[in-house]
Parts: sequence; structure tokens; C-alpha cells
Amino acid sequence: MLFTEREKVLKSLASFEKTSENKDFISKDTFKVVASVNKTVVKQLKEAMKFIESKMLSIITSETKLQEQYNLVTSIPGIGMQTAIYLLIATKGFDAFENWRQLACYAGVAPFPYQSGTSIRGRNKVHHLADKKLKSLLNMCAMTAVRCDKELSSYYERKVMEGKPKMLVINNVRCKLLSRVFAVINRETPFTNTFKFAS
Repeated sequence: MLFTEREKVLKSLASFEKTSENKDFISKDTFKVVASVNKTVVKQLKEAMKFIESKMLSIITSETKLQEQYNLVTSIPGIGMQTAIYLLIATKGFDAFENWRQLACYAGVAPFPYQSGTSIRGRNKVHHLADKKLKSLLNMCAMTAVRCDKELSSYYERKVMEGKPKMLVINNVRCKLLSRVFAVINRETPFTNTFKFAS
């Protein structure tokens, strides 16, 4: 429920922060009044956001297992607080899925072959019935990971140079991140970047 409330606040913030777009289309006096109200509401929303996030973290820290899982998941480059929390929610503390491939299917990042009968075949596609929130979070994580993680950055650049579509490569990175998530959870040890030790 707290995560859902955070989503509502986030959408409201995005809406109120668009007010500045009207600056050149209304009188200065009117905009000054609206901007003043807007500033007050945005401040309140940001305070509400901090309060909700602190409550979510307090719930996690109150449960030893959740705290350990949260720490393990956030040890992976590219995965931040919100994605880690949502992973805990979506997987019910990693009890709802046996492996990362099942979660990839649930998140809509596992490609399936498109085929009709015996003759029509198309490119592999991800399924439209998916947890779109998780998919969106993983997309942001993948974009961050290819910037801050040398191994995934190298993988991304290599595949793009080979002519692979960028979104296909990003989707592969999303799958790699889920694989890392289950690896640290199953090993019960934080992520270790072995790429820097490679020759």
C-alpha cells in the first residue's frame, strides 16, 4: 500500500511540476499566483514522498530477512531503493518465483518466438501481459547499469557494434540484472564484480 501511495504522489509531482510550461501563455500576475500555490503543494508532496519512503524502509529494517534481501539486491550496480523494494513486493520476498527466468516472464522482459502455424515466423517478442511497473523500473536500472557497470557497458557497446537493435540489447541487460538478483539471493552474498579481474 505504501508503494502504491508513493506512485500516486509521484504522478501528482509530475503533474504539478509541469505548471512552469504555462509561463509564456498567461499573464505574469496570474502565473505568480499559480506558481506560489504550486510551490507549496510541491513542497508538501516531496515531504509526503520522504515520509512514505522512510516508512517503507522501516518495515524492511524491522524484518531481518527482508533487510538482508534488500541489502543483497541493492549491492548490484544499477539497482536502487525503489526497484529493490518493488522486487521484494512482486516476488513476495523471493518466495513466488523459483528462478530469474520466471520473473523475467512475469516482468515482460523474456522474449517469446512469434509463430503462426508452420510457415509464419517473426522476431522474438516480449509478452504484452506483464508487470509493467517492474518492466519500467528494470528499464531504468538497465540504462543506469550500462553507464556505471563496466561489464554491462562493454556488453552493450559490443552488441550494438554487432548491429543488434539498442532496445534488444537493453532488454538483454534487464535479463542479466534479474539473473544477478537471483544469484545474490541464492548465494546470500553481495554482488561481486569479477569483470575487473578478467584478463
